[in-house]
Amino acid sequence: MIQWKKISLSNIISILIMAFLLVIIFNPNAKSYVIKGLMSIGLFQPDPVGYTRHHEELSNIPDIHFKDTAGNITSLSALKPKVVFINYWATWCPPCIAEMPRVNELYKKFRNDDKIAFLLVDVDNDLPKAKAFMLKNGYDLPLYTQISNVPDSLLDGTIPTTLVFNKDGKLIYKHSGAADYSSKEFEEFIKKNR
Repeated sequence: MIQWKKISLSNIISILIMAFLLVIIFNPNAKSYVIKGLMSIGLFQPDPVGYTRHHEELSNIPDIHFKDTAGNITSLSALKPKVVFINYWATWCPPCIAEMPRVNELYKKFRNDDKIAFLLVDVDNDLPKAKAFMLKNGYDLPLYTQISNVPDSLLDGTIPTTLVFNKDGKLIYKHSGAADYSSKEFEEFIKKNR
């Protein structure tokens, strides 16, 4: 005779937690939803003041060139004296997908400010795919690809990576990983540097 063991509540909870973790690991959309949820409760806050206080100034930053969806080419030096917000991302990257609504909110606040430039740089250099992603999600962000090399001190291969340059072209903020750029503190940081 076969005896059936009782399945305890703790075993059921353990199985559900394992299933949830597996879904998060193997499903990029699920992972991005979890990160968005954590952003909504206050995690992943950018710290521009802490960055400028604890990082040494990078010098000899080359003039990086970018191409937009219309084929126009621009560079960091051409954008002076604007504050330049650069976000390196990809359509397949869960943290990138999670932070994109918050980047879009920040962009909406400054879209008509001629002292600030936004460059959303698709690291896959596939502007049609990036543009389709933006349209599908209702984002109105300026898309670019990078057409010159960027030093590892700025982009070490981690995405998303966000860089902010002040109106003099000095790097004043760098963050690798997802962040909530729609926060009032980050908005004030941008305003202060324009």
